[in-house]
Amino acid sequence: MFNPTEQQEREYLKKIRSIIRDGIDSTDESVEDHVQTLKEYKEYLWDNKDIDVQEKRSMRESILNLLAVGNNRIAARGRLEKQYDSPYFGRIDFAPAITQNPDSIQNPGSPQNAALPIYIGIHALYDLKHRKSLIYDWRAPVSGMFYDHELGDASYQAPSGRIEGRISLKRQYHIRKGILEYMIESSLTIRDDVLRRELSGNASDKMKNIVATIQREQNAIIRNEEEQVLIIQGVAGSGKTSVALHRVAYLLYAHKGEISANDILIISPSKVFSDYISNVLPELGEETVPEASMDQILSGILDKKYKYRDFFDQVAELIGKTQPGFEEQIRFKSTVEFVNLLDQYILYLENQCFVPQDVPLNHLITLPAEYIAEQFRRFHRYPIRRRHTVMTDYILQIAQTQYKVTVDTAKRNMLRERIRKMFTANNDLQAYKDFYEWAGKPEMFKMRANRTLEYADLAPLAYLHMALEGYSARSDVKHLLVDEMQDYTPIQYRVLQKIYPCAKTILGDVGQSVNPFGSSSAETIRKALNNGHIVLMNKSYRSTWEITAFARTILPDTQAEVVDRHGQPPRILHYKTAEEEVQGIGRLITRFKDSGFRSLGIICKDEPHARALHEKLKEQHPGIIFLSYQSTSYEHGIMVTYTHMAKGLEFDQVIIPHVTSKHYHTDLDRSLLYIAVTRAMHRLTLTYSGRSSNVLSSGVSSSCRAISLDAKP
Repeated sequence: MFNPTEQQEREYLKKIRSIIRDGIDSTDESVEDHVQTLKEYKEYLWDNKDIDVQEKRSMRESILNLLAVGNNRIAARGRLEKQYDSPYFGRIDFAPAITQNPDSIQNPGSPQNAALPIYIGIHALYDLKHRKSLIYDWRAPVSGMFYDHELGDASYQAPSGRIEGRISLKRQYHIRKGILEYMIESSLTIRDDVLRRELSGNASDKMKNIVATIQREQNAIIRNEEEQVLIIQGVAGSGKTSVALHRVAYLLYAHKGEISANDILIISPSKVFSDYISNVLPELGEETVPEASMDQILSGILDKKYKYRDFFDQVAELIGKTQPGFEEQIRFKSTVEFVNLLDQYILYLENQCFVPQDVPLNHLITLPAEYIAEQFRRFHRYPIRRRHTVMTDYILQIAQTQYKVTVDTAKRNMLRERIRKMFTANNDLQAYKDFYEWAGKPEMFKMRANRTLEYADLAPLAYLHMALEGYSARSDVKHLLVDEMQDYTPIQYRVLQKIYPCAKTILGDVGQSVNPFGSSSAETIRKALNNGHIVLMNKSYRSTWEITAFARTILPDTQAEVVDRHGQPPRILHYKTAEEEVQGIGRLITRFKDSGFRSLGIICKDEPHARALHEKLKEQHPGIIFLSYQSTSYEHGIMVTYTHMAKGLEFDQVIIPHVTSKHYHTDLDRSLLYIAVTRAMHRLTLTYSGRSSNVLSSGVSSSCRAISLDAKP
């Protein structure tokens, strides 16, 4: 066996790091050479300003090439530096079955059925001198066996076919700053052991990669290349966002040369969340990918003509006091049936809203209305508002051929404009208003002051505009990733499908909806897209057993499976007055600072309460951060925020204030409280003054062992 003992593994680690160090030094020399050559080129240009244009152009091209190569070398050096700190995290010894397959992993001179050590890391390492792989990239086909198989029979899909064999050894390492901190020998529980160690640590500054702890079901999602649309329903803490980002990294690896980071687009819920996940792809050796919000996409389709309330405005009103009929309007516009109704209306406009008229071409020739109607139908493949140009050109071409008519530019423009006005729905907003009259539901459309659209109206208006005006599909986007899928409606998905007819990864959790009137399930999304394979991620890894069990009392219908990692029970603390509650939260903050944990999230129900609490707490704790929709980055430490900003984030400890019957009493409130609870990794505390929420009553009674009531934390 290769390196059978831990001591031999330590010696081998030193050898690998020495090879990596040589690579770093070599890269440094190469970069220095490039810098020196670049300097010489620039000096030459400076000293020879009178050289001819051709030579000057050639020199500039050489400089640009040097810069590109130099940047690549610097990036390679960065990868080697990270690899030097932690070269690999896993190993399997795999013996391929006797085969002549050239893709089976054999070292020169080794018996064909010998078990060969395969070390697996974030990045590959190849020994040019001996022409063999020392470390395999975690995304390589052979590395998939580390995630999918235990000891015994195993296989992987090579480019030329499936390779069968046996795994005789499996090890996992934790290497930090070049030191092997621990090594776990293979067994059925190896992954659980390492996972528990990792999950017991503190929350990181930003989302980090999970290559060392990817579970079998997660690996299947990451490497799935068969489905054009993959819809992931994952419970809170299941790692769905992280898995989706690793899936992006895998696709970039598996289709190198066919797809690049710029060919992928992420629909992200907020700038803070975008910043929070921004480290994952660079950690995996890939460039960050472009991001956009749903608002930006929809407003862009409408040429940014309209003022509108965004998603956070909508949620804020739903949580607070709504205008009459507001919830019904959102509910009406959030179904597949609404999309079908809008399609019927577009067909109605096609058939009923073009009113042809006779048009005199000159003093001898008049174009009959019936003839113009015939041309309107002839060009039915064109969007309605794009037909007047092709109709005009066609009609004039026929007139010139049959009647030898010559028409000047003014007459041509006149005819085009006359035909355009025959269509009675040339104004988007008016056509959209008329839709509700046509549907017999005029009360479902109301604009706010200053002609401001509701958020729920932005997507259907964009959809109508696309149908009437036409659109260009974004062929430059080859894969679309949509996070927080439950917060988008069928009409929004239908718009995305038209603009981005590419492969998609869509993920979210219907249990974490902040808008139950406009929430989409995985099945609803599949119907809206007319396509999609649904996968479930029901195992929650973020929170301790006690916190997850408590969360399930708040939202009993959730399918979350609990990871066997235990911690302190959640606490519910009662105070006599609101002022005492604030003081109590201040004492909890002081204790947190001495706890050894790194992040504390104080999560209120809505922004006004969060802002008010932050104002009170920052007097005693000046470094406390307030996180809102206006924030542009995620900052680690002690943070006050509100529920729909906290989605997707995680904290070592969470405090949820004001859990009273006044604040949490509806089904929406139940969902909001569930979201807040499931942000906690290790510790959870709920506080209130006055009467506790009835949402908690079931949790206290059914999980009394997990709850302690204490007014003096």
